[in-house]
Amino acid sequence: MRTRLLGLLVAGALLTAGAAACSADADADADAGSPSGAQGWRELPDPPLSPRTDAVLVGLDDALLVVGGWEFLCPPNADCAAPPTPLFADGAVYDRTDDAWRTITPAPFGLIRATTAAIDGTAYLVTGCASGPLCDAPPRLLAYDLAVDRWTDHGEVPGPATHGRNLEVVGQRLLVYSGSEGLGEVGDYWFDPENDTWTELPDDPLTDDDYDRFVVLVDDQLVLAASAVPDPDTFEAPAKRAARFDLTRQEWFVVPDAPGGGYQLLPTDRGPLLNGHYRDSAGWLLDPETWTWSELPALPEGHEDIDGVLDRDRAVYDLGHRPAGALVYDSAADAYLTVPPPSVGDGVYGWSSAILGRDLVVFGGQRWTTVRDGEVLRDAFLWTAPTG
Repeated sequence: MRTRLLGLLVAGALLTAGAAACSADADADADAGSPSGAQGWRELPDPPLSPRTDAVLVGLDDALLVVGGWEFLCPPNADCAAPPTPLFADGAVYDRTDDAWRTITPAPFGLIRATTAAIDGTAYLVTGCASGPLCDAPPRLLAYDLAVDRWTDHGEVPGPATHGRNLEVVGQRLLVYSGSEGLGEVGDYWFDPENDTWTELPDDPLTDDDYDRFVVLVDDQLVLAASAVPDPDTFEAPAKRAARFDLTRQEWFVVPDAPGGGYQLLPTDRGPLLNGHYRDSAGWLLDPETWTWSELPALPEGHEDIDGVLDRDRAVYDLGHRPAGALVYDSAADAYLTVPPPSVGDGVYGWSSAILGRDLVVFGGQRWTTVRDGEVLRDAFLWTAPTG
């Protein structure tokens, strides 16, 4: 159970290079009760929501949107039937300035799964939950305007209904792109919120059967990395392929393949990072000036993957299960940080999370004291990153 908690709190690794020499466990324990504005973890005021798991969280500058979820209680590593109750559509917003919550207008339908992004105080969610808890309906784009407390259903996302969609913010537009083309080619689309219109992005130069597709924005370039189908005889995965879309020229260019397979592409101040994901290398950085790859520092002993990135002005995280703690790449120091979760006791897992700038909020989840004794939670915790 402790393993689960460590993995789900990867985004808690918000320390600067100067703090790396200190004991992460000691710092986390010392800061668990820090007042607002101090470095470390603290519990937020009680949210005006019922206990739940799998709520959707979106950071909106100094506000946090929490919406949806369900009363799904299941012991770790167990196979449980979904609850008969419908998905939640209600939600709340936490205002960091006032350190207070307020309820909001419910979403158009209940939801538990969504990819999210934010533009100027509006949260965007892509979800297939319109038909119920299986969340296998065609993906729809929802928007929540914080200033006027209003939801807008922008309808179905163009393209096949069976493919998941990821989001990337580019100025005042959203790029809604497919995470996989393993079942056939899927178009990637611009969404213009002001005009409520969709425009297809020109087809990329990579193969039409790739998967694990990730896009990050680097200045005026969209960088795409995708995995090709493994060799059917050796099952070895080829090197991760890459391409860039020049937003000024509206044209694709092939980028040299990464030195290895890798998995997820993450933005950093040094350029896109491809994590090695349980391979011989920690991963690689792509230099946006020369479009060449360089290897990341070797992983610390006991770690096999990178869980996130900490930049000077932002943080991006990939949550996973890490028994040795959460490993984050600090782009300023070109080094790694290992940070444990806040001191809330064993048996808690399944929190939802979101980033506020470089900081983190976790909410909900469930606690198990025995395999037969569990409860759904509604607690919320905030980690405030140091400024220096």
